[in-house]
Amino acid sequence: MAAEVDVRIASDPRWLRLARIVVEGCCREFEFGDTESRAMVSALDEALSNVIRHAYRGDTTRPIRIACRLDGDVFEVEVSDQGHEFDPVAHPLQPPDELRSGGRGIFLIRSSVDECDYARDGEWNRLRLRKRLPRHAAKR
Repeated sequence: MAAEVDVRIASDPRWLRLARIVVEGCCREFEFGDTESRAMVSALDEALSNVIRHAYRGDTTRPIRIACRLDGDVFEVEVSDQGHEFDPVAHPLQPPDELRSGGRGIFLIRSSVDECDYARDGEWNRLRLRKRLPRHAAKR
């Protein structure tokens, strides 16, 4: 079964709740448990916060696209923006208990999902977050 949900929001923090609701709804529809759903929503929330804070440097008028896809037993959330290029996958992970500012968001994203990759596609940054479905849900 292949399914896709595509949402576009402005880079205003007030729209983060809508993005979380969409991803949480997809997780529920695709039969994720509470733990997996929370992990995926946390990764999304951190990715969107990084886009707003760093890629768009606080500009609340810029576009963000969130695409949720189910392909076989893999659920993917792709976050796309037209901000400054930054590859969170290429950065070394900082230990979460290390006393320094910054870097913990990347740790949270990468530890919450099974796979994470980044690509620059023309003017767009594309961050893909993937999580495998529980075995019983993949047979739907």
